[in-house]
Amino acid sequence: MSYEIRSILYASDLTPRSPAVFHHAVGLAMKFNAKLHAITVTLPSTSLPYDDFLTPEKLDEIKLAGHKKAEALLRHRIDVFAEANPDLDVKGVLASVRALEGDASRRILDVSKHVLADMIVIGSRGHSTIGELLLGSVAHKVTMKADVPVVLVPIDR
Repeated sequence: MSYEIRSILYASDLTPRSPAVFHHAVGLAMKFNAKLHAITVTLPSTSLPYDDFLTPEKLDEIKLAGHKKAEALLRHRIDVFAEANPDLDVKGVLASVRALEGDASRRILDVSKHVLADMIVIGSRGHSTIGELLLGSVAHKVTMKADVPVVLVPIDR
């Protein structure tokens, strides 16, 4: 039985340290000759406290605009990273870029299954154990519930 990594999911929170995490994802994809899928997850529109002030149509318009902006920002950051790192074959390994809405950990796990990911690469801020118990952490939830290996890249240290 051979061990293969054919598909990797990179999840970005679009923070300034995201490129460091993306660097690991690209490096792993190149090493394993795998396809890389990049996603970011925005908050669900139900978290917007404007239901009493805006029509459902206007809320949908705002949600769509925010969604498009998040995806455009992720694509832009990937392009900037590719230009700054010409030695890395970013365009050769990148299979998809998407912005999604919802609970971040749940969406990451759903996309992981959808793209048949063999690995997930995500940044981790390294909250304390008590902080994670009280606040939770997307990285922690993904790690605990994923069916595939999760590479946690430390950020904000």
